[in-house]
Amino acid sequence: MDGLSLSAVAYELRSLIGGRIEKVQQPEKDELILAIHTADGNTRLLLSASPENGRVCLTDEKKLSPVEAPAFLMLMRKYLTGGRIKSVDQPNMDRIIEFSIETYSELHDAVTVKLVCEIMGRHSNIILTDADGVIMDAIRRVSPSLSSARLILPKVIYEYPPSKKKEDPRLASPLDFASVIKDAVKTESALSDKYYGLSPAVAKKLVFSLGYPECGAEVLSERLAGFYSDFSKGRFKPCVVKANGSTVSLLPFIPNDGSEIKRFGTMSEAVCDYYSSRAYEESLKRRTAVFDRAITNAKQKLEKKLSIYSEAITSEEENEKYRLYGELLTANLYRIPQRIDQAVVTDYYSDPPVDIVIPLDPLLSASDNAQRYYTKYRKGKTARDHAVKMREEAVSELSYLEDLSYSLSCCDGESDLNEIRQELLAAGLLSDESKKSRRSAGQAKVPPSKPYSFVSRDGLTILVGKNNKQNDRLTLNIAAPEDVWLHVKDSHGSHVIIKRSSPIPDTTLYDAAMLAAYYSKARGSANVPVDYTQIKYVKKPSGAKPGMVIYTHQHTAYVTPDIEYVKSLMK
Repeated sequence: MDGLSLSAVAYELRSLIGGRIEKVQQPEKDELILAIHTADGNTRLLLSASPENGRVCLTDEKKLSPVEAPAFLMLMRKYLTGGRIKSVDQPNMDRIIEFSIETYSELHDAVTVKLVCEIMGRHSNIILTDADGVIMDAIRRVSPSLSSARLILPKVIYEYPPSKKKEDPRLASPLDFASVIKDAVKTESALSDKYYGLSPAVAKKLVFSLGYPECGAEVLSERLAGFYSDFSKGRFKPCVVKANGSTVSLLPFIPNDGSEIKRFGTMSEAVCDYYSSRAYEESLKRRTAVFDRAITNAKQKLEKKLSIYSEAITSEEENEKYRLYGELLTANLYRIPQRIDQAVVTDYYSDPPVDIVIPLDPLLSASDNAQRYYTKYRKGKTARDHAVKMREEAVSELSYLEDLSYSLSCCDGESDLNEIRQELLAAGLLSDESKKSRRSAGQAKVPPSKPYSFVSRDGLTILVGKNNKQNDRLTLNIAAPEDVWLHVKDSHGSHVIIKRSSPIPDTTLYDAAMLAAYYSKARGSANVPVDYTQIKYVKKPSGAKPGMVIYTHQHTAYVTPDIEYVKSLMK
């Protein structure tokens, strides 16, 4: 959370001034929730010093407190419960928020304490100080063994974190901004180095949203001054930026770079959505990482087997040599003396015939040596035939695992995750967690996942499967015989269905082909071939893996995947 977004939150938090703290919770080791009663009603303030997700915002989320209250929580309850918030400040627009709270001592004397929340990555902290700035305690103590530059311990004077000497942009004039922008190699870096609250990435989005570089440096300076003037008065536009369904960034203004955005009425709402989305995505990544490892391990084992099978298959020439030795020895039995270790015979299969040397076991007769070579040949041929068959099975299995990897990349919900887990269990790629299943038997079952749904330019529904089980359901159960089925040719991807109610226009066929190419491993390629045919010509062979089908009567279309085009088809 950068200083600019935190400043927008700080502006909203001034509505808490005069509010009474009624309850203090510490649901996580680095998180506090204050229940506050204000003139407008009850609300909750979330303070998080998480290294990855540090933030401050108003929240509706309810969390349970630990059974045994930590010592820091007991101290917070002692000094904060019943206290009234007197002020909310953000020094220099840096990533720090200070709450001045009027409370009462044990002798019922009015005293003032400060609750300081620092949002600084792995150095984030929540600190309680007295009116003189002496630290009473911190949610994360910093001893001399951790840092010699800045101690965060009880009875130590609180000091602000060391930072570069920057200025508050809310106090800057157009001339100030112009002097910074002038002759700057990178405008965003110059602004970030000069002013608090702006990382280079946010500064770049901000100046672009204000029309730079088209508007020129002079106009940009005026617009920056106007932006911060409006910002100081609470006129900002909270939003969350997304890309391909994933949460990317949190901003108090609308970027003008074509980003996918989600708007909010307040900055706190945007912060809650951003971090809850991030937490869900991180949780999803952690859980899919287990599946990804299982698939990767299985692929590595198969690749080793394929290497062994390939060696067995390529040894055919060596194997044929054993057959030749056996035949030549049989043809020359009368000429080969006993107890010799090699025989020189003429190879009449060569053109012209040549003499070759055949190694022999001197303890065996010439006939037995010939039979030994025949036996080697038969064993080699059997091994090669077996290797050919096993290689075909391994290639098919590897293709199935590639399909699973693709399905995992499309996973975006609990239902999708559950179906992939069930498929991995069925394939023997994950250990059976029957004990865990029995423990969770009382929990509600996860419903089947739903395919992506799109509407073509002609108004027809197009369905796109996300995983192998869903592809089977879509193709074999949901689709009607006359519906059109599409799949990227010779690659891994989703089954796509056009729900047919009349002859399908070429524009709808193109839209569906675009979706089939986009939702495949060929997404980044150009002129992707997409096969299409009617559902009645799509069959699932007996014993085939989930998602695998064969089809006939197909035609092929060529398209280049385009994300903007795909977005235009979303329902």
